[in-house]
Amino acid sequence: MIRSGAHLPQGFDARADVCVIGSGAGGGVAAAIMAEAGREILILEEGQRVRTPQLNQREEQMYNLLYRDGGQQMTDDGGISVLQGRTLGGSTVINMSDVTEIPEAVWAHWRARYRFDRYGRADIEAAVAACRQAIAANPIQPEQLNRNARLLLEGGASLGIAGGAFEHNRVGCVGSGYCLIGCAYDAKRTVAHTWIPRALATGRALVQTDARVERLEHDHRRIVAAHGHLLDPVRQTPLAPFTVRADRYVLAAGAIHSPLVLLASGVGNAHVGRNLTLQPQGAALAVFDHEVIHFRGIPQGAYLDGYESITEEHGLAGFRLESVSATPGMAAATLTAWGDDMARFMAMTRRSGACLCLVPDRPNGRVLRGRDGRPRIRYHYAKDWADTFRAATRTAAEVYLAAGAEAVHLPFVGLPPVHSVSDLSRLERMPVRACSVSLISAHPQGTCRAGPDGAHGVVDNDLFVHGLDNLQVLDASVFPTSAASHTMLPVMTMAWLGAHERL
Repeated sequence: MIRSGAHLPQGFDARADVCVIGSGAGGGVAAAIMAEAGREILILEEGQRVRTPQLNQREEQMYNLLYRDGGQQMTDDGGISVLQGRTLGGSTVINMSDVTEIPEAVWAHWRARYRFDRYGRADIEAAVAACRQAIAANPIQPEQLNRNARLLLEGGASLGIAGGAFEHNRVGCVGSGYCLIGCAYDAKRTVAHTWIPRALATGRALVQTDARVERLEHDHRRIVAAHGHLLDPVRQTPLAPFTVRADRYVLAAGAIHSPLVLLASGVGNAHVGRNLTLQPQGAALAVFDHEVIHFRGIPQGAYLDGYESITEEHGLAGFRLESVSATPGMAAATLTAWGDDMARFMAMTRRSGACLCLVPDRPNGRVLRGRDGRPRIRYHYAKDWADTFRAATRTAAEVYLAAGAEAVHLPFVGLPPVHSVSDLSRLERMPVRACSVSLISAHPQGTCRAGPDGAHGVVDNDLFVHGLDNLQVLDASVFPTSAASHTMLPVMTMAWLGAHERL
């Protein structure tokens, strides 16, 4: 059963074996596994249940309906837009559907550097296989790549840069291109289409939407209750209080809001909210003398990973380029042009292609709780990251010029369009700091990272919060460093492993 806040105008008190906070890639997986093991599950989701007929492909409505803060969640300095889903199914409803697992070298890095060594290769392979099957992971076929993706691969091939096509979790994709604001054709195998129905099919799970958890009550050894408010689905204002008592709690609110709940509850140690990685990304936009129509077809179908480095010593490093498209509003928001200049570029949309320059970062950010109870996201632009980001954007420009682009617009404020390789000499002088470069983040991680003891992390190697017997964190916040170039399958994998602990 799925019920909304409107069904309970007076609030509620409830009891369950397991209370799962969040219904995305972490919470949905955990709920299904535990329900199938015979536990009574109550899933609390702050967002709404959005049914397929509601996905009308209208930006001005869908961002408010599906995204945290309507897609306007930002770092404190206003420099990075941090995109997260806020709906039943979480970010799996609004992501690009890329299926990428945690590389073995990253697991090895975590074992060696962070002593996160609970899971062996056989455990991981079983988890990955189960999650891939559940979401119908499959390769994007060559004929499914749009012109934008093919141009990236062609330009990369001419320069000898390795690349390929993603795997994804779409079945029956019609190529509408609106993945960022929900699939109106039910092609995306989101958590709301897969793991949540599995949990409900047991008859032992209940989903409560419009339910914001604000704090966890504890007796210093165990969580004894989760307290929060049901929200008005339109105004997002509190309607009525609720309390959930359970034997076990799974916190899966994401790398921004899981630490926020812990901080509000006085739970955890000094690591809570620290060690944030954002994997900031910036777009390179290329204009051609022919139609590209990047906004149709699979939005993110191809990548160039020839400059990506994955080692046991350093984990995920280097950079990669990924073909990308966006709805007009989001595309305009990535531009570093305004007024007439923006209008001229948007008029060339049908002739433009785009890729994201994705540069993994090291843990150097923090989530704090503001006086208003909202998260404050602080982020430091490390010099080595900035240097690598410049290298990534340079490579993107070279790739597009090799593919025949007339001009390439890089995400630096004040940098003129690039028409030839010689124009790139100006790139080294461009600053990388807040509001001097257009950046987004879709993969926040690390704010409740795993470690064998309280000196090294927030959760132990079983993913339970240090010092508490019955509170587990199962989302991207537990990753010690950047897990992979995309985090849907990594979060599902970790949730699958963690949900089987002490079951």
